[in-house]
This record gives sequence, structure tokens and C-alpha cells, in this order.
Amino acid sequence: MVTEFAEFGSLSVLIKKRDISQVSMKLRIKFMLNAAKGISYLHSNGILHRDIKPDNILVVSLDENEQVNCKLTDFGASRNINMMMTNMTFTKGIGTPVYMAPEILNKIRYKQSADIYSFAITMYECFGWCAAYPKSQFQFPWSIADFVTQGNRRTKAEAMTNEQYDLIDQCWKQNPDERIPIDVVVAKLEEL
Repeated sequence: MVTEFAEFGSLSVLIKKRDISQVSMKLRIKFMLNAAKGISYLHSNGILHRDIKPDNILVVSLDENEQVNCKLTDFGASRNINMMMTNMTFTKGIGTPVYMAPEILNKIRYKQSADIYSFAITMYECFGWCAAYPKSQFQFPWSIADFVTQGNRRTKAEAMTNEQYDLIDQCWKQNPDERIPIDVVVAKLEEL
């Protein structure tokens, strides 16, 4: 498989290697808007990504004037929900535990709203320019799983606005049916 070269690597690499002062909030919002539009395209075609995280968002430009600054990638775990015979749901835990929705961690049936949860954690890291679950507070993967499945969520990171945190909060609700759909996420990102 051949993919487009992303000069700046993944969003995850950028967060680790660049100081927050080097990447404007306007650009971080554009990163999330570009990724959300990619998720929207998948969902509108009946596809779950199942592994949304900063590692799977490739940064192609840091120019705020470019139409596209990043692209969603790694569709290895993606599945077409319309071809499954499970009433549009899955139960197999696919993805990266830090970004997994509580229903996946609990091995409960899941659908598109699981991607929304993963995107909420991704937005948290992008807007906050930090790890959602720092190793100093979450030493083991199961401590994150316990935290999330008990209904807990991270408090607002210092670098993000209240509006950004509110959007994240609407996306990482414990009940998957209460999470906003990706098209609403796109609209809200366009308003930020």
C-alpha cells in the first residue's frame, strides 16, 4: 500500500515534538475539523473507523491558509456497518485502549458513537496539546479502562477553551446514545 507523504508526521508526533506556542489554536481547530470531515465521510457511507487517535491523523501542512492541513488515515480496522448482520453493531474490541469507548471496554455492542468517543479523546489531546491520560496519573492501561468505565472523564485542560471542552463533553458521554453525531461535531467545530 502506498500513502501520501505527510511532511509533519502524525498529530501525535506533532504534539510531542512541538511546543504549544508553535501551533496556533486556529490550526488545531482546523486539524480537528479536517479529521471530523473524514469521519463524516466514513459514517455517511456506513463505515466505522474503529481506531481514531492522533497517531492516525497525518499532518500535511502547518499553513493556516491551506484548505486541508491533516488527513485521517489507517483504515485497517474499519468495517462497513451495512454489511454486518448484527443490527449495525459490533462487539469485538478494536482500537487503542486509551481511545476506546466505554462500551468497547465493557465488550458491549457498539456503533458509530464509539468513533465519536475516540474523536473526543483526540480533540482533548489536540486542543489541550497534552496526553489525555498522563502516565504520572495513569500508570497502567487498566487504570484508564477503570476510570472510563466508571463514568469518569478528564477535567478541562488548561490550553482549551470552555467551548472546546463542552464539545468534547458532548462527544464522550457514557451513554453512546447521548453522544452527538459527527455532522453536529463538524458544525460545532466550524463555529469555534
